[in-house]
Amino acid sequence: MIRVLLVDDHAVVRMGFRLLLQSVADMSVVAEADSGEVACQLYFELSPDVVVMDLAMPGMGGLEALRRIRAR
Repeated sequence: MIRVLLVDDHAVVRMGFRLLLQSVADMSVVAEADSGEVACQLYFELSPDVVVMDLAMPGMGGLEALRRIRAR
């Protein structure tokens, strides 16, 4: 099972990705985040296999979140 973390500041976008991923066998959305800060926290707690992240979000954007995840 491939475990996915969805990160986007728009709930409708996250819902769309979730619906698409739910239709794929062997994929599971384990969590959703609406900011880079929450994404980092959830990543370290859950250790998902894949992160689908918006790059431009208010506060900590996706690129900075990915830098912090990779640095750790």
